[in-house]
Parts: sequence; structure tokens; C-alpha cells
Amino acid sequence: MYGWRATLGFIVPSSCLVFEQEFARLTRTLDGVIGVPARLLITACDAEGLRAMNEQINLAAAQLATCDPDLVAYMCTSGSFMEGDAGDEAIRRRLHERTGKPAISTSQAVVAACRELGLRRVAMLTPYDEDLTRREVAWLGRNDIEVVDFAFRDIPDNLDRGAQTPEESFRHARRLRWREADGVFLSCGNVRYLEIVDLLERHTGKPVVTSVAAMSWLALRSADIADRLQGFGRLLAEH
Repeated sequence: MYGWRATLGFIVPSSCLVFEQEFARLTRTLDGVIGVPARLLITACDAEGLRAMNEQINLAAAQLATCDPDLVAYMCTSGSFMEGDAGDEAIRRRLHERTGKPAISTSQAVVAACRELGLRRVAMLTPYDEDLTRREVAWLGRNDIEVVDFAFRDIPDNLDRGAQTPEESFRHARRLRWREADGVFLSCGNVRYLEIVDLLERHTGKPVVTSVAAMSWLALRSADIADRLQGFGRLLAEH
């Protein structure tokens, strides 16, 4: 039986091309752990499009429930922080009610990862528009994480986000004022950040959190999978 240690259910936007590949990459050495996806139709990545996407959560949760996962995870950073902590908590409550399983979200994972690493001040890179990025800055601030510098790449199409190269993301991230921060946060589960985490940590000398790494870490630890994973940053290697 696959998933004999843990079956993790993930709800992802329909046009997300990165998360499943990165999760598979970082868990390839973990015997008995699998991720099972369900998708939410998304036609626009702005606030209105994310709200429309979230209306489908109940169906996606019901689909995942048929796999009897150990937990259910909402894997969309902007979709979970957009309405603040109350909106994020509502998403997790709906997932738990529909599946009877523990439920986590990307926003919850990001905050937990920053706290685990002791990051109170971060430099942040996003692919979002200015509106969503400033909402994220405010949401992090309400969780006692100050964004000392940020850059938004304003990439409206989700397929275009998934097509960005790690090298492009590295060039943008290294221009941030990371020396003023405790660490770097690379936001969005549909941008290829995982391949540059170790390099960016060596370049800055600071911890780097990505949406995928944070979600993967919280999902694994919540399922009592304590294996340390090398090559993807301090969070997964040391915590």
C-alpha cells in the first residue's frame, strides 16, 4: 500500500504546475509518504479570481476525503492570506468539517515556519500584483512578522508563474534588502523556488522560507514524519 506512513491530501489551484513536482522532489527519499491532489478551478489570480476559486473548496475536500488522507492541506498562499487570519481559519474549518481530518493551510505553514526559524523581520519576493502583495505584508505584520523589504513581479497568469526559471527568481531575490532582515520569504506555491533555497541561504547567510517548503514541512511534521531532508534549506534540514 502506498502512503503506509502518511497520505497527505493537498488542495491546489487548477493551473498550479510547481507544487506537486517540488513536493515529489523533496520527499523522494521518504518511503511510505505520498501526496494526493485535488484541484480548484482558477481563471484569474487576482483577489476576485481567488474568491471565486475558494467557493469550490467543499467539492475538493469531498474528493480528498474519498482517499482517506491523514490530513488535508490547502496549498495556495494568496488564497489563504487574502482575507486575513479569519479567512484562513474559515478555510481550515471547512476542510475539517468536510473531511473529518486535521486541516492546515499555506499561510498557517508560513507563519509557523518563520516562528520556528526565529524570523521576525523578512525580505519578501512575490509573483503577485501590488494589491495582493500589500495584503500579504499587512497579514504578516498582524502575525508579528515585519516585512522590511519586498518586491512584487506582477505576473498575472498562473502558467507564466510556473514557467519562471529558478535563476530568474534568484536574481530578483538577491536584490532585496536582505541584510536588514532575519531571513528571506519567497511567496507562492507555483514558482520554482525550491532549487535555489540552499544557494540563496549561502548567498545571504540567512534562512530562506518558501511556500512549498513551509507547507511540506508543516504537513510532514503534523503527520509525525520527522525525517530531516537535506538540500532544501535549514527548515527541512534542521527542524
